[in-house]
Amino acid sequence: MSSTEKIKGLKEDQCVVDVLLKEVQSHPCKDCGKCVFGYEGITQLEMILKDITEKKGRSGDKALMEDLCEMMKTQSLCEDGEDIADAVKEALTTYGEIFDEHISKKGCRAGVCKKFMTYHILASKCVGCGECMDVCEDDAILGKNKFVHVIVMDECSLCGKCMEACDEDAIVMAGAQKPKCPTKPIPCKR
Repeated sequence: MSSTEKIKGLKEDQCVVDVLLKEVQSHPCKDCGKCVFGYEGITQLEMILKDITEKKGRSGDKALMEDLCEMMKTQSLCEDGEDIADAVKEALTTYGEIFDEHISKKGCRAGVCKKFMTYHILASKCVGCGECMDVCEDDAILGKNKFVHVIVMDECSLCGKCMEACDEDAIVMAGAQKPKCPTKPIPCKR
């Protein structure tokens, strides 16, 4: 299956930026080096896409990728370089608004790009046991015994250990739509 076909066949739970990044990372041009535009083009595309998936995307990234793909399409010495350039151009044309969401709104609609996700402790389920606090290496969870705990996202490294430790399923991961949670520890209702 060509790179372009993979991009066209995306499901709702897939992120085009993430799929494209994985496609670029595993592309034959990455290891070839026979032509500058294939090798350097794929390297530049990987860096730009990686930045976009890690909340470091810039407003000119889409235009830069389009220009890069034009050069790859006309200057690559083999069909592989042209194939990946076509796939990136197809993704930018078809899913441009998703790239915009990643770059300007700092959100991933599909909830795949981990840097765009946040962790939350639901007050209705938290029993204040402290298990999540014990496993958090970042000390990003505030609380005490019998109080609903709160995750400080500025301190959180998104490791997910708190979710694994919580037997009450009180910790959830959210994307663009965040659940209502207390901003400071409050007494547990359970």
